[in-house]
Amino acid sequence: MEKTGLQRQVKPVATLSELPVFQLKVPYPGVIWSQAEQQWRARCSLGGVERNFRVRPKDHSEAELERSFQVAVAWKKKQKKENQKEKEKESKAVKSKVKPGRKQRK
Repeated sequence: MEKTGLQRQVKPVATLSELPVFQLKVPYPGVIWSQAEQQWRARCSLGGVERNFRVRPKDHSEAELERSFQVAVAWKKKQKKENQKEKEKESKAVKSKVKPGRKQRK
């Protein structure tokens, strides 16, 4: 590096306590603010598989934080609908296994 004239530059990094923490006005289950990653995290389980979604705001303005939070909530709602459809398919598959003409025990 000395031969080519390049210099090493060190970028200052904020400590975890200096990073902003956001409290939601209306929290949504399964969507949280990750302080260390500075982004919204949404989690769900679909068919026994854990799914994660992360969305980072472009800046820390109130409008951008709200927009990115709404994106995470929309993803969570979509996963919830898919989970319900999957459960309906499973229940229909169980019902179709019953032979016609026989009464199903309750």
